[in-house]
Amino acid sequence: MANTRTKLWIGVGTSVLLGTSGSVWADTSGAAGTEDEATSTELLVDAGTDHSPGGEGGEQGHHQAGGEGGEQGNHHEGGEGGEQGHHREGGEGGEQGHHHEGGEGGEGGEGGLGPDPLAVFSGWGAAQGGEGGEGGEGGENGSAPADNPGVTYTRLAMMQGHLEVARELYRQGEHDAAVVHFAHPLDEQYEALEPVLESRGVDDVLEVSLETLEQGAREGLAWEALESRYAEVETTIREAMDTTEASLLQDPAFVSRVHRALITASLYEYAEAVDEGDFTNVVEYQDGRGMMQVGRRMLERQGEIFGATEDAEGYQALLDAYNEALRAWPSAEAPAEPVMSFGELSGAVFRLENLLGDY
Repeated sequence: MANTRTKLWIGVGTSVLLGTSGSVWADTSGAAGTEDEATSTELLVDAGTDHSPGGEGGEQGHHQAGGEGGEQGNHHEGGEGGEQGHHREGGEGGEQGHHHEGGEGGEGGEGGLGPDPLAVFSGWGAAQGGEGGEGGEGGENGSAPADNPGVTYTRLAMMQGHLEVARELYRQGEHDAAVVHFAHPLDEQYEALEPVLESRGVDDVLEVSLETLEQGAREGLAWEALESRYAEVETTIREAMDTTEASLLQDPAFVSRVHRALITASLYEYAEAVDEGDFTNVVEYQDGRGMMQVGRRMLERQGEIFGATEDAEGYQALLDAYNEALRAWPSAEAPAEPVMSFGELSGAVFRLENLLGDY
């Protein structure tokens, strides 16, 4: 292949996937913007570089099975999580691993592809005058510190996303599929959240309620019997979210970053779910759907924060952009074939990110 260079103008969340995902199987022109879009980033992508499994990525590359990542690469192979990974059944956890049956590997986009979507909060607290770890400049490789309020809030919202799709599947009678997602909050989020919640005076009631809910699902309880456990978990998560400083919850810059992290994570999940036009990892598809649904409902409650009264047209554009991206996830069970190509979804996410970037 000719070793030519192509200039791409790509949205922040979409850029890495267009450069690194082996799942880019369709036209990605929908992600292209124009040079006057303030939130875009100019990337020079080497068209001769093979970023698929077995190839070598450039800087910030992602080490996939058989491949070799560049600097700051993320090892994503089989069931192995990265540092602070979770030991899942059939896989190996990384350092500080935590064994919990069910589910899949550690977090990158949550499934491991791409950089951490929570890095959107890196340096943000310091720029906003935060204090302590919550206002820190971030960890290694541009990551945000674990006690950053945006990281904590978004992780709790991701928990809600897993539970949302689990509930949907369970009520449809897909109990085995639902159990996987009922396990995800503990498998993928809780370990990182635990010290932060303790520092905020939130005791272990969340862990206990999550375990009780998961156990009930594994036992195959009727939904009527499981529903009260689900409601308890939802209440506990909302109470944990409400420990966030009130001024931040009314700050459009903070809230918009929560949305950007959620939609970027959802896009990564979709990329991991699809290979050459087929759904090969339905669990990741479902994770993305749950997080996108949570984000969309969150936006409905945040009209005042996003200036719906002063700019009804702008707020409606946000809702419409969410709806457009959500077309990629028409149901909890993956359709026979993708409704949207990866390129089409990348473009929809880019447009939504652009709108959120105005706040």
